[in-house]
Amino acid sequence: MNNEPIRTFIAIEIPETVKTCVDAVETELRQSRADVNWVSTRQMHITLKFLGDTAPDRLKTVREGVREAVSACSAFSINLCRIGAFPNLERPRVFWVDIQEGRDVLIALQQRVETALFDRRFVREERPFSPHLTIGRVRSPKGVGLLSEQVRAMAFQTPSFSVTRIAIVKSELRPSGPVYTILDHVELA
Repeated sequence: MNNEPIRTFIAIEIPETVKTCVDAVETELRQSRADVNWVSTRQMHITLKFLGDTAPDRLKTVREGVREAVSACSAFSINLCRIGAFPNLERPRVFWVDIQEGRDVLIALQQRVETALFDRRFVREERPFSPHLTIGRVRSPKGVGLLSEQVRAMAFQTPSFSVTRIAIVKSELRPSGPVYTILDHVELA
């Protein structure tokens, strides 16, 4: 049996219809030719909790914690709107799409996941949770000023979609980029 640690995170999957909307806006932003590594639509997700290297025998504990966290949470709707950047559009390092509808429910859900896993001896994230969908990571300043101006002028919103389950995801880092594999799903109440 393989006891190698598994790089793991907890996430909400994005439906294909919403990925198509985000892909269209990424295509438009790519025209800036800024030195940004754009996220592939097949890798898009909303991260609730990054666990990092997790022993395989702890995955059952992760699932139990996530199940406890979502036990009082019904399905809810979210939508994506407005493009921004961390730390800001003046010095962007990561471009993202914000979450409008369902934001407060998502924050409460993430806090329950964080607490349930902390109770099971996983490290608590110290930074406040900022719900978002990462779409690009800046590699160098080349062209980023123009891209930031383009983002400021852009209006963007996706249709709402229903969140009915949470995914436990394995992340394998490869030279060609990360590969994500769903290990398990936990249904909302």
